[in-house]
Amino acid sequence: MVPTVRFGAELPRLRKPQIPATSGPNGLDGRAVIPTPLIPEVTVAPGDAVHLREQDYQHSCGPLWLRIIHVRLDLSTWYDGQWVWLEGIEINAHSQAGCFRQVLARVVALPRPEA
Repeated sequence: MVPTVRFGAELPRLRKPQIPATSGPNGLDGRAVIPTPLIPEVTVAPGDAVHLREQDYQHSCGPLWLRIIHVRLDLSTWYDGQWVWLEGIEINAHSQAGCFRQVLARVVALPRPEA
């Protein structure tokens, strides 16, 4: 399946690394640039099924039911805690398992923990 581009869709932005102030010649002093990771807080786990509207995920179009296999927090640290990579099996309209999918989903679109 070839990913489609939706015109007018807001794409997630990667975080810029925090660069410390420099004091050496030409603004370089040998310090390493270390990004500050921000891990998103999600409540979905392997085995959960989530429904995502088209505007709440990237790398395809139309609404999506996904049975979660893996939540990729390691890749999700670069999206300011607002997006998370999910891997899972697509569930079709007849509740049958479809193909393996990887999607970048909005954290706010995922189920919240019950109080």
